[in-house]
Amino acid sequence: MGRRAMPMTPPPRFGRRAFLGASALLLAGAARSQPDPGALSLKERGAVGDGRSHPLSERFRTLRDAQRVHPHATALDQESDWAALQGAILDLSRSGFGGTVTVPPGRYRLNADLVLPNLDQGDDSFNEVEIRGSGMRSTVLSWTEDLGPGRFALRAGSRDGGPDRDGYQRTRIADLTLLGPRPGNRPGDAPPGMGGVAVTSRFVLDRLGIYGFRAGVDVWRDHSSLLSCQIAKNHVGVHWSKGTRSFGDHLLLDADLAGNTLASIAVDPENGIDHSSFIGCHFGFSPYGILAEDGAPARSFLSNNKLIDCAFEACGNGWIRGPEAEMHGNSLIGCSGSLLPRYRLAGRPVTGLIVVRTLERNLFLGGTASFGDGTPGIETAVVVAEDAVGNRFEDGEQLVRMGRDGGPDGGVPALSIARACRANRFQAVEFSGEFLRVGEGGVAGGELVQRDYDRARRAGADKPVLGVAMAGGPAGNVVPIATAGQVPVAKTAAAIRMGAVLRPAAGQPQRVDAGNGATAPIGIATTDAAEGAATVTVELRLTTR
Repeated sequence: MGRRAMPMTPPPRFGRRAFLGASALLLAGAARSQPDPGALSLKERGAVGDGRSHPLSERFRTLRDAQRVHPHATALDQESDWAALQGAILDLSRSGFGGTVTVPPGRYRLNADLVLPNLDQGDDSFNEVEIRGSGMRSTVLSWTEDLGPGRFALRAGSRDGGPDRDGYQRTRIADLTLLGPRPGNRPGDAPPGMGGVAVTSRFVLDRLGIYGFRAGVDVWRDHSSLLSCQIAKNHVGVHWSKGTRSFGDHLLLDADLAGNTLASIAVDPENGIDHSSFIGCHFGFSPYGILAEDGAPARSFLSNNKLIDCAFEACGNGWIRGPEAEMHGNSLIGCSGSLLPRYRLAGRPVTGLIVVRTLERNLFLGGTASFGDGTPGIETAVVVAEDAVGNRFEDGEQLVRMGRDGGPDGGVPALSIARACRANRFQAVEFSGEFLRVGEGGVAGGELVQRDYDRARRAGADKPVLGVAMAGGPAGNVVPIATAGQVPVAKTAAAIRMGAVLRPAAGQPQRVDAGNGATAPIGIATTDAAEGAATVTVELRLTTR
């Protein structure tokens, strides 16, 4: 008998999607099986991470023995965790490609500063080294000993002031906490000497916790970013420090800088914050939100910055303070805040919420209605400056109210300007106008006023009406003058009917009356006003002759 032929089984058929899916799995498996040549795990470098001290002397008899493993070590009392992390940084920086140092969960004890070597800006590879932990709460780098002034937990090589002080840097540090030697809790607590992170160009700090340093972040040069960081219990959260070269263009996004013992941000007189963006940041729970440190400034304190949806919450001594400093070209959009005496430094004045020497061409838009809220203990005014020119308060309802209620029995005025006060315009809900200094004789709220050079005085028969004083004050005070919209205006004793055309009253040109006359109309009464009533609401129709 012949052998019976067996039926042929057709080979399995794979569709294109199945083939591509299988290929992707094989490639992913191969990728997982191959270690990333650009990543170094700290535990593989000999770090312990149990929170306790492990000096190199535990493992090595002599410094020479230690340097065979850690060539950068200089003493046997240096911590093994520091030696492992610094060694990983140096190895990646010298690899020609850079890479990432991964720091597993743990509490790593360090007693020297970590240094990121400088980069050559013309090198296309950049040789960047990044440091990434496992989460802000799970990976902690701790310095229990104060390294002293001028030292940092982590810095760029160019921060040592040596011949490479202009070195270029680019790095990302993410998902971990740097814990300094002395976390502060109350205003006035003595700060440590050492700082936290000393940044240069193009640092990205992403989801970092930084606590217990003189300054959590020390800013130098340009284009660095702080993203979703919490920087608290330091003396200063972020410091634009002395002797640095900050070209601006920094980004702080969703940064929590509340709860530092002096200020959320401080700026040395030699430095300034330029062309930077602060978006959704939280300042406060400290004496100052943004502080210009004492001394004659060498440059503008705040210049052409954007602060968007930022909160100056529970500041003790003020939101922005720099009595000798310039603040110009900035936009504060949707910002708000309050004062809270609990965070006040004793012996320091609470002159106002914003106190600067020069306030020029700044925009306050939306949210800043809270200028008038929570202002206990202000001594002078909400905004204090020697010169204020060309500022716009686009949401000035509360500022006008503070000006209206200011004085011995009603809080403080809106603005106090010692010298030049020009073109400072405000927009309220129902009216708009300009903050002007009061001229000779003073004014009362609701009176018609005329321009007297760069001042406002009670209206007389000799000049056209400029507007209506929304607050009263003696000569020299700054008050809001409404020039458009609906406002309450002082009137004579006679009754006025809604819709009446109103003019300056004969013999009392600072008040209005209904009827015909040679003077130009002021506006139209929008309500009835009974005989003997002090004011009538008027839709202003001001013209100049």
